Amino acid sequence: MSSRQDQFAFAIAALTVVVAMLFGGGPRGTGDALVHATMVPCLALAIVRFRWSDASRWDRWFIGWCIAVLALVIAQLAPLPPHLFASLPQRAGVAADLAHAGVGQAWRPMTLDVWATVRAALAFMTFAATWMLCRTLDATAQRRLLQIAVAVGVALAFFGFAQAAAGTHAIRFHRFHHDLGAIGPFANRNHFAALMAMLAPIALAFAARAQRQGERPLFAVSLAAAFVLWLAAALSYSRAGFALASCAFLVATLWLWWPRGGARRAWMAPVMLVGVTTLAIGHYAWDGLMQRLAQDPLDDLRWQYVRHGLEAMRAYLPWGSGLGSFPWVYAPFEPVAEMGPTFAGRAHNDPLQIAIEAGVPGVLLMLAFVALVVVKAARIFPIGPDPGKRDDRVENVIAIALAVPLLHAWVDYPLRTLAVSVMAGLLLSLGGAERQVSRVPQGK
Repeated sequence: MSSRQDQFAFAIAALTVVVAMLFGGGPRGTGDALVHATMVPCLALAIVRFRWSDASRWDRWFIGWCIAVLALVIAQLAPLPPHLFASLPQRAGVAADLAHAGVGQAWRPMTLDVWATVRAALAFMTFAATWMLCRTLDATAQRRLLQIAVAVGVALAFFGFAQAAAGTHAIRFHRFHHDLGAIGPFANRNHFAALMAMLAPIALAFAARAQRQGERPLFAVSLAAAFVLWLAAALSYSRAGFALASCAFLVATLWLWWPRGGARRAWMAPVMLVGVTTLAIGHYAWDGLMQRLAQDPLDDLRWQYVRHGLEAMRAYLPWGSGLGSFPWVYAPFEPVAEMGPTFAGRAHNDPLQIAIEAGVPGVLLMLAFVALVVVKAARIFPIGPDPGKRDDRVENVIAIALAVPLLHAWVDYPLRTLAVSVMAGLLLSLGGAERQVSRVPQGK
């Protein structure tokens, strides 16, 4: 960070990441408002600092994708004449109901929930602003942001340990939450576990880097952080979250130490860490995990949401019902006999919910995002005859960390939580042969 502008940009990026992790784990409300407030200076500074001429080809494609997403939001919010609105799927019934209620014909937007679509746009802009600003920082500043994220994650993990020990008497910050296990300041244990699973490989990468550079204190601290994060994911009692955390932990361990497997001493610490963490999980989290695994997966409401959600998707294709409108458009397709006390606020399957809310354009944008992530991972993942040449780069595990929310999205909605989406934006800003940094004239 060579200038005051770079330092200020780093401070704003760090503030955004920390606020998102501390307050962005809820379903909306004050916490999300705080994160969106930090997004404003983050976006403004990102626009000022970003240089299109210095951007890599991937950066340009990603910005194009962001613009396409915002164009979709604008299209959903743009007022339409009555006859065009009524011609959209399921809107004729809406117009008839409004007329029956005494509401005259008027220009209306495509989306069936305007404010939910606006909130979705704010959430996306927070993700995009984080990526854009972090992309203007140099590699050293980006690593420091990762270290800050890991440190905050460890603090949240210890808070989760206290919650798991206190049981139903623990402090929980949201009205609707899971009563047992570690959840931190989140409303959903699955999203807490997803964040822990994303951070654990990063902590391991710092440990591997410190070991190879002979920095023993940092090596020990990073290994301890990875231990804490994996254990916190287990104590959340999230089945998918713990499974993904375990896979991410083990894959990252193999990837970071396997290329230099000739040095036996290098393997001792990570192997011992896996063993100690496994014993800790067995002692502290096994009973809770077994109770969760004992539940019949077919009784999970997720499958009911998917079954009736597919009907809603077919009804609203090809244009969708509007971003954020899922709770209102899903309800009519759920039979009264299957309704329960639980309110279906999300489809618990992000590809399906995107198809319902954004139709064919949303599905195409989702596939484009996955393709961009795959291209990013292929460029920075050290695959080749001599992967050890790039082993000291923390960016080596980005693909593993990003795989966590992408896989989890098939049975939940982690990326709709700001804490997870902001972390994804930070991770996507890392790596690549071409790195953009702010241009400060020298000697002027």
